[in-house]
Amino acid sequence: MAQVYNHAVPQPAGPRNLRRQVVRAVGRNGLLLAVLPLGVSLVLWSRLPVAFHPEDFWQDIPAWLGTAENALRLLVFAAPAFLGFGAASRGQRAGWWIYAAGVTAYTTSYLALIGWPASVWATSLVGFTAPAWTTTLWFVGIARVCEESWLTARWRWWWYLIPVTGFVTAHIAHTALVWSRVAGA
Repeated sequence: MAQVYNHAVPQPAGPRNLRRQVVRAVGRNGLLLAVLPLGVSLVLWSRLPVAFHPEDFWQDIPAWLGTAENALRLLVFAAPAFLGFGAASRGQRAGWWIYAAGVTAYTTSYLALIGWPASVWATSLVGFTAPAWTTTLWFVGIARVCEESWLTARWRWWWYLIPVTGFVTAHIAHTALVWSRVAGA
């Protein structure tokens, strides 16, 4: 009877291997993928039209909507900390393209509102809410790229899209309410 061998080379225990594992885990942490879109938002937010400034943006928003939006925001931005990204599968490689397209669309939506605040685009419902709905693309990109979780081996990439759907829905609804107030003024 032939003997079956496991050809995987065992990794030696010790500080060197632990350091390598920590660097790999931190360097592939899904939370890093939220840094770029958050950076875009932090750098450009104050340059958006007045309706987007916090005191105006949160005016007359129902408490339940604000609470739901903020709770889901916290969840969708914290969840990637428990995810790891890669580029091994076809879905992950497609995810990088979706993420890049999403960040590009998100940045462009900000720049359009900043550069041409009185344009037909910026004053339309679609254009005004673009910073809210373009997040969908880069969130889907994060979901596709992060096919593994540090918490469970049974992780499925689409699970992340459940809270993302709730957040994006609340975020778009909030931005649409602001648009209706501005457009009606």
